[in-house]
Amino acid sequence: MIPFTLWFLFKVFEAIQRKAPSPFGYIAEAFMRDRRRFMTAAVLFGCYALVNRSYRAIKVGIPRIEDFWADPMFAEWDRAIFGTDPWTITHTLIGQTGTEFIDVAYSSWFLVILLVYVLAAFSADRVFQLRATFTYLLVWILLGNLLAVVWSSAGPVYYEHFFGDPQFAPLMERLNTYDLKALRIQDFLLSSTGDEMIGTGISAMPSIHCAMTMLIVILAWERRGFGIVFLAALAYHAVTLVGSVHLAWHYAVDGLVSSALVPIIWFSVKALIRDDQVGENGR
Repeated sequence: MIPFTLWFLFKVFEAIQRKAPSPFGYIAEAFMRDRRRFMTAAVLFGCYALVNRSYRAIKVGIPRIEDFWADPMFAEWDRAIFGTDPWTITHTLIGQTGTEFIDVAYSSWFLVILLVYVLAAFSADRVFQLRATFTYLLVWILLGNLLAVVWSSAGPVYYEHFFGDPQFAPLMERLNTYDLKALRIQDFLLSSTGDEMIGTGISAMPSIHCAMTMLIVILAWERRGFGIVFLAALAYHAVTLVGSVHLAWHYAVDGLVSSALVPIIWFSVKALIRDDQVGENGR
């Protein structure tokens, strides 16, 4: 309901701005003019609700489906790639102000990706609309559920809790010197283990945060090409990639794997949904 409420409020504002004789008549006319796009968006939001519901159920149940086992392996991969724990590099380069900025940016992720889905679902370009939303949903299913079960892992923040090894304790001690929203969320997730609620569930590999911001980069390039929107998307992805390690959510390889897999999903969907298969493009 939220996306359609936002659409309605936007049209009310637009009607007032254009001094329409009847705001509700203006909105009704806009709906009839765009009813095909509106109904397609309604179906896509229904798909989103179903996928999100199943995603939460599976994510919460990962430890019951497959015990967390891959964390030691991913920690070793990180050290093999970077020569040390990547968090020691980020915390050497980034101080308190940078950490607090990353915390805010990382915490804004859900609102950002929801807005992107809304914009894609309401897009007048039907080819882009279907490619973007289908890729979005497949990322949740394939990476967020399937691969998350295969590579069952909890992340550095929970390493000591699940494996009894304090190797990431120095990272957590450093983070606890700051007042971070991430720390409160991490405590909540651990205390709510097994409870299926919005936002619950523990999973590290692959990083859905990084996967979705990588998708935003791809969509920005598809719609706008090289420019300020693409560069902003790229910067947000970089902050998310660094932040996932800096805030102890993920191993670096979690984000790197996600960043590599999302383009594969996108181009696969792009090959399946061709311009000549959708009908009227709407551009």
